[in-house]
Amino acid sequence: MKKEMKIIAVIPCRVKSKRLFLKPLQNVGDFTILELQINQLKKSKKIGEIVLAIAKTTGNDLFIEFAQRHNLKYVLGDELDVLSRFIKAAKKVKANVIVRITSENPYIFWEGIDNLINKHLENEYDLSKDDKLPYGAGLEVINLKSLQIAHEYGSNLDKEHCTSYIFENPKKFKILKLKPSKSLQRPELRLTVDTPQDLWVARLIYSKLDGKGKPIKLEKIIRFLDKFPKIKKINSPVNLNGKKFQL
Repeated sequence: MKKEMKIIAVIPCRVKSKRLFLKPLQNVGDFTILELQINQLKKSKKIGEIVLAIAKTTGNDLFIEFAQRHNLKYVLGDELDVLSRFIKAAKKVKANVIVRITSENPYIFWEGIDNLINKHLENEYDLSKDDKLPYGAGLEVINLKSLQIAHEYGSNLDKEHCTSYIFENPKKFKILKLKPSKSLQRPELRLTVDTPQDLWVARLIYSKLDGKGKPIKLEKIIRFLDKFPKIKKINSPVNLNGKKFQL
C-alpha cells in the first residue's frame, strides 16, 4: 500500500425486506436511519466520500431521490449480488478502500472509524473490523482488490453477504479483528433495525438520549441500555436467523 489510498463509505440500499419495510428510510426521531448514518460517517476525517449502492428493484427511485437531495453519488446494481454493487461504487469514484456499513444500523461505532482505518493502512490489511461490538454497531474497512477476489471466487451467498468469502479464507487474506475497549465489547446487545421491535428500541434510545441528529457515542448508548434493562429486553429475543456476517 505505497500509493495514496482513496477511502469511501458505501451504504447498500434496497426497498425489499421480509420483516420491516424500507428499513433505511424509517424514522428515528426527526431523521431517517440513513440520515443518522451519514451524520456519523461525516465525523470521519479519513472518509472522502459516501456512495449509495442501490438495488435495481421497484421503489429504488426513493433512494435515488434521497441521494440527489443529500448530494451523494450512487450506483444501481443487482439486488442479491450486493458485493458487485460495492465494487461498482468504488470504481465509480476511483476508490481503493471501502468502509462497509449496512443501511439498517442507526448507531454505528463512528468514533472508532478513523482509528480502524489507520490500523488497516499502517499494517496493510486486506480487511479490518472492530470485534465484539453490539450487533449493528460494527463496520468493516476493506480493500477493493480483496472484494474483487471475493466476487470472482465466492458463491452467490458470499456475494450477498459481501465479506463472508474473505472471513472463511483467512489464509488468503490478512484480516484484523481489532478489540475495542472492554466496555464496548457487548455483542449480545442489538442496535440494528431489522424488526419492529428493533425500531422501537432505536427510537427509545434516540428520544431518551436527546440525539437531535447529532451522533451519540456508543458507550453512552450501552450505559443507557444497562440502566434500563426493560428496554434492552424488547428486542433481545429476536432470532438472528444465522446472519453470521451481519455487522
